[in-house]
Amino acid sequence: MKRALTVAALLAGLAASGPVSASPTCTKEPQQKWLSEDVMKKKIADLGYKEIKVFKTTTSGCYEIYGHRADGKRAEVYFNPVDGSIVQENVD
Repeated sequence: MKRALTVAALLAGLAASGPVSASPTCTKEPQQKWLSEDVMKKKIADLGYKEIKVFKTTTSGCYEIYGHRADGKRAEVYFNPVDGSIVQENVD
């Protein structure tokens, strides 16, 4: 019984802490050191991503896109905005 109460208290604490951000942390560098959006969009196109529906900046220091890879699969991709490298790619 005591264990069940402990588990319930832990779950309640997790629920109260709010949603967890799914985006990775890409950089802590100031935006002055980031590649411009135009330069980043060109790098993304050069990597073969197309039909970009969303291009945005995350609160965790990433450029994030929703679009399609060269093979046509849908992708959500997080890029390091300082060097343009891929930090995380989620593919459907």
